[in-house]
Amino acid sequence: MTTKVQTYRNYKLKQKVIPYIFLTPNLIIFSVFIILPAIIGILYSFTDRTLFTFGSANFIGLENYVNVFKDEFFVKALKNTIGLVAVTVPLMFVIALALATLLKQPIKLVGFYRSVYYWPVMISAIVVGIIWQWILAGNYSLFNTTLESIHRVFSSLGLVSGEFECSQTLGDPRFAWFSVVFAIIWSRSGYYMIIFLAALLSIPETLYEAAEMDGANPVQKFLFVTFPSLKAARVMVLILVTMEIFKIYPLVVTFTGGGPFRATEFTVQYIYEMAFRHYQVGFASAMSVVMLIIVTTFSGLIFLTSKRGENQ
Repeated sequence: MTTKVQTYRNYKLKQKVIPYIFLTPNLIIFSVFIILPAIIGILYSFTDRTLFTFGSANFIGLENYVNVFKDEFFVKALKNTIGLVAVTVPLMFVIALALATLLKQPIKLVGFYRSVYYWPVMISAIVVGIIWQWILAGNYSLFNTTLESIHRVFSSLGLVSGEFECSQTLGDPRFAWFSVVFAIIWSRSGYYMIIFLAALLSIPETLYEAAEMDGANPVQKFLFVTFPSLKAARVMVLILVTMEIFKIYPLVVTFTGGGPFRATEFTVQYIYEMAFRHYQVGFASAMSVVMLIIVTTFSGLIFLTSKRGENQ
């Protein structure tokens, strides 16, 4: 009897300990590369540390935080970022949900279509920026060469006259800004489509059968069966997209470089430049902490709004 009790205790102990053993490598990596740098960054934000300050930096209190909101370029970058979030997040949400809804249907080659829409996700953000720069930037871009070819055809038919003038696409701040929005949605909507698709496929068919028996049409089934059933997926997608857009960097740097006239310069790019080009590590750390607070606030509001709707 004692042996059985001891064996059972060992079994329960293994059940408790083994999961933590498997989690330990990830916890170490997360602590070393996420938690520790975050703590160091917060500490640096209260100092005048520069990139080449090898000794102890001077404690300056909240001076960096006061100067953050006096920096017109940071304020402009922050406005650009919030505007990007306000436009891109709803568009990404709607497009990803629409694609998932369409690709849930039993159509021919549905697996092929799912792969095609997901394919841009597998491309590096840097490569995506280079691709779209090749398509849109400069007189010899794909966009301008295509327009020039069309102009030549129309000229040969006598439908247009005069010389072709290259379009300065990325030289226009508004066009460049919306080009960034389009490139982000093109490259990332497939990822969130998969999240919605997984959630859609988990909805029991009995719910749709019951709705049909009550005389619901396709729109009513989507509004009263599908959409409410996607609550967890909706919240997760909104939070993930919001966090991703706030920290957008490599795609924009390789696509527009933050131009023209800082129209597409966002906060992460400006923080990077302040830290590694102007060497103001303490000031850049303060901006990073401000961004952390803003992103946490946005994510918290999304979560609390979803919980409030659940309670009602």
